[in-house]
Amino acid sequence: MLFIRLLRMHIFARIICLSISLLLYSNITYSQTCGQRGQTPSSAFPVCGTQTFVQTKVPFCNTGIIPGPYCGNPGDGPHSDQNPFWYKFTCYKTGTLGFTITPMDLSDDYDWQVFDVTDRNPNDVFTDRSLYVTMNWSGESGVTGASSAGNSLDVCGGYGLPLFSKMAVIKEGHDYLLLISHFTTASQSGYKLEFGGGTAVIQDPNKPEVEHAGYHCGPIAVGVKLSRKVYCSSIAPDGTDFTFTIPGIKIVSAVGIGCTNAFDTDSLWLQLDKPLNPGTYTVKSKIGSDGNTLLGNCGNALNVDETATFEVKPSLPVPMGKVMALPCAPDEIQLLFDAPIRCASISNTGKDFVISGPSPVKIIEATGNCNASGLTTTVKLKLDQRILVAGDYTITLVKGDDGNTIENECHIPTAANQTAGFNIPIQPTVNLLNIAKVGCTPTSLKIGLSTPVRCSSIASNGSDFKITGPQAISILGATGNCNVNGLTDSITLQLSAPIMKGGNYIVELRKGTDNNTLISECWQSAQLPQQSAVQAADTVNAKFNYDISQDCKITTMTFSHDGRNNVNQWQWQFDDGETNSSQLFQKVYTTLGIKHFALKVSNGVCEAQTSIDTLLRSEVTAMFDVNPGPYCPMDVVIPVNQSLGSIKSYLWEYGNGSTSKAAKAMNMVYIPSQREQQYRIRLIVKNEVNCADTADRYITAVSSCYIDVPTAFSPNNDGQNDYLYPLNAYKAIDLQFSIYNREGNLLFKTTDWRNKWDGTVNGKPSDIGTYVWMLEYTESVSGKRIFRKGTTVLIR
Repeated sequence: MLFIRLLRMHIFARIICLSISLLLYSNITYSQTCGQRGQTPSSAFPVCGTQTFVQTKVPFCNTGIIPGPYCGNPGDGPHSDQNPFWYKFTCYKTGTLGFTITPMDLSDDYDWQVFDVTDRNPNDVFTDRSLYVTMNWSGESGVTGASSAGNSLDVCGGYGLPLFSKMAVIKEGHDYLLLISHFTTASQSGYKLEFGGGTAVIQDPNKPEVEHAGYHCGPIAVGVKLSRKVYCSSIAPDGTDFTFTIPGIKIVSAVGIGCTNAFDTDSLWLQLDKPLNPGTYTVKSKIGSDGNTLLGNCGNALNVDETATFEVKPSLPVPMGKVMALPCAPDEIQLLFDAPIRCASISNTGKDFVISGPSPVKIIEATGNCNASGLTTTVKLKLDQRILVAGDYTITLVKGDDGNTIENECHIPTAANQTAGFNIPIQPTVNLLNIAKVGCTPTSLKIGLSTPVRCSSIASNGSDFKITGPQAISILGATGNCNVNGLTDSITLQLSAPIMKGGNYIVELRKGTDNNTLISECWQSAQLPQQSAVQAADTVNAKFNYDISQDCKITTMTFSHDGRNNVNQWQWQFDDGETNSSQLFQKVYTTLGIKHFALKVSNGVCEAQTSIDTLLRSEVTAMFDVNPGPYCPMDVVIPVNQSLGSIKSYLWEYGNGSTSKAAKAMNMVYIPSQREQQYRIRLIVKNEVNCADTADRYITAVSSCYIDVPTAFSPNNDGQNDYLYPLNAYKAIDLQFSIYNREGNLLFKTTDWRNKWDGTVNGKPSDIGTYVWMLEYTESVSGKRIFRKGTTVLIR
């Protein structure tokens, strides 16, 4: 059962009693391509109904899947032309088709399929299912075919299926193919094919006839066309199947056209020993050295003395060709001739042609676009250099190294000294155009060209150009805006540094390190010297000056810009929303404090901007510095006077009822009446004309700085002891305060002593009871690290 399953899985698994080793062997051999005549549809054997066809050996090969009716039989797979031979025939009378295939070894399995290929390419049988007529792919061995014993036109693959199919009806005038497949076997034994038992006629009742003949002076041969195909094997190779009615013309050989890959043909060449002179000739059939005339289907012989008459006209030499359209600066020239010339008559050194004109170019090679018959109508002449000089040029035909000029198909030479002329027009030269307008501090320049140049002629290092101007600068690279043809009409030059200094800069064209200047599309070199100029602008600076004039309440400021480097635009912007566009102007302030000024300048190309913040204050300014606290009892508050101006009097008010009039403030100790209390310290200063200014600062004093944690708290929102936290930790540094329940679970933790525990965990009130707290901090004065632990009772 395993062997049968493997056979069913295999694409060609329909072989009886075949071992696994044989199956592997078959798979290897079937990979060979079918290349012999008769193994493909296009090279099929011609057959008729009166002959028995014997195939003594079937070579191993495979081409492809054969489409046909769907078959779902167990053990059946896709049908394939495995180890095939193909046969072709024509139906001459409508009727049923009967035939028998008898294996030399009756244990062999032969399969077959018939196709209607009328007006079709024979190879369509591999792709077009509609060409199918009838088949038998039975897996049984023995004699097979189509006869009255068959019951179906479609016998699929598989075991136990009949070896004979029903006879199909074939139609008069239709062409058919019969595939015989020697399926999956190591044996190369052949078979015998016989037609009979049906009513259709596949024997051609007509004999082949000579339809016409014609002379071909190229191969010096006469072509003969027949009314029907004849067997290639019936053509006498020495050409003795034909003769000429005029004595002295010798036929040296004959070959059927297409016989290399097929078994029959309707055309043949009769090779002659020498060309025919102009005149009328008649070719006549006869019995050749092989003992017969040409034999058609089923052995129908071409009648003896069948004739065809043809005329040989005088052959004229081919006139000198014309020069085909040329590109600019050509390095080759193509001649177009009115009739074919023999490629063998063309000297490959170009010595059949001479060129003359303003440019000293030479022809160094000549080739033809030769077809399979060795003929051409074009000749390509290769030059030793491009034609760059405009003017009229002439190609003259001369005798080459072989002493001849070119020859026509019939070996008639063309007379020497014939000419073909052409003109090379004047090509535009490459001129530098303007350099594109540049912006501020350009790092590259783009220069235009009067005609496109070849990108390959641009030295990538920029050495085709040199730049001079007010600023010492060089060119580091050059690139073109190249199209798909490798051409550009502009070049971008990369500079070694931005142009910072304004003025006129000159770009000069020169020969680069690639040893050439720019070369145009038509291979014209740009002439030297050439220059192009560009005007660059100076960079600008927005730095500005201002003067301040003050009295007690009013400040007048004068703003100015130097206008250097051709600055002609000013945009002033102030924090009060005012703007100005003058180079010099005044602005009056009636308020004091930080003022913001911004200026943007431009010379039309370059621009710059800057901004300044300045403090406007009165003639006298009251200022002092003091630590805002908090201050513990007995801490000393020390204000530091920082007032400005010509001060004549001071008045200090310390917020606790104390005052002083000295420039230096008194050291002060505060004793608050509350736990925390703010005090305002004020300084009033005046000058000699009583312009006054006042400064206020605030400090905080506390009643105690002793750090402690309550032993109980009651979070009932009555405003009394509602929170648990370390009291008076004003001076504590790096504080950490944590609260735990009796099971040791952390309930609350903070590093800010003012962050108080409200007696809840995750928003739910904690139970009444005792809680453990831990406190850790550093004393700000001594720097000592303190660790404390205790308990607090939560009461509700």
